[in-house]
Amino acid sequence: MIHIMNTAAGRNLSDKLLELSQKHCPNVIEEMKGIADGAGIHFDYFWAMTIKSELGAVQKEPPGCSSIFVKDDKKMWLIHNEDGHADYHDIMFTIKVMPPSGVSYISLVYPGTVAGGGPSLNNRGIIQTTNYIGSTKCEIGLPRYVIGRTILEAKDLQEAIQLATFEPRAYPFHHHLASFDEKKYASLETVPGAFELKVPSGVYFHTNHLLFEKTKDYQFQVKGHKNGSSHARYTVIKEKLNQTEANNYQAERMLSILSSHQRAPYSPCRHPQGNITGSTLSTAFFDIIERRFTLYKGNPCQAVKNNQVVTLGF
Repeated sequence: MIHIMNTAAGRNLSDKLLELSQKHCPNVIEEMKGIADGAGIHFDYFWAMTIKSELGAVQKEPPGCSSIFVKDDKKMWLIHNEDGHADYHDIMFTIKVMPPSGVSYISLVYPGTVAGGGPSLNNRGIIQTTNYIGSTKCEIGLPRYVIGRTILEAKDLQEAIQLATFEPRAYPFHHHLASFDEKKYASLETVPGAFELKVPSGVYFHTNHLLFEKTKDYQFQVKGHKNGSSHARYTVIKEKLNQTEANNYQAERMLSILSSHQRAPYSPCRHPQGNITGSTLSTAFFDIIERRFTLYKGNPCQAVKNNQVVTLGF
């Protein structure tokens, strides 16, 4: 990404995104500069990773993520496969941060990026996981990773939604937002200039293409992504949920669906294959009623069976 940022067009875009981020989220930029300094790298390299989607817009299909939400009278679960490049498979890490605001958070982090892109929970009970939405165009606005990071300090669900929908936004994004305290969940699709919020019940799922009326026709959404990996995973999850009786919406069944290799390499549980580099890096299980955040290491097909799991919280 740094080579793109060093072109005239890339530098111009980068400077405008940074100026807006500095204006509206100075604490996030200060944090990024501190991370870069501590890592012994120039801020430009860290910033380039932060705005990689906005700079790329868009060069190749990203791995994507798959998520299932379950709600009935007794339970409320958000289960999310965090997918990324296979190079991240053994180097992802979790952090617990106590920023000056007093709102602490735990987040699964991609090395070289700010927190907020992976599954996260703060000490006010606010949950965030995200789904990448590919776009061929970047607008002048706040980058998606900057927005994701600001949400980690939200004090309640309404504030999280307000932060996610702050204008102007540079790039599409999908947020799963929930509150342990309020026992609420929201699915939020955002594109530059528009957004739509859904509060589903029963069983609901999302991958990496836009579904909602106000967002699904966004003209710059990458059609190849929608019709490739994202649609394949969406179809597998839909078929398997349709085959599941309502009284069998159990944790084991949901994890089994997200462990499926049907339609590989574009299956819910991703493994690299040939020039397809996508891999499931972790599976997050949020039990909203019981206030529990569980993180499985690596592919769920192996992590669930081998009990490679940690429970996180405050």
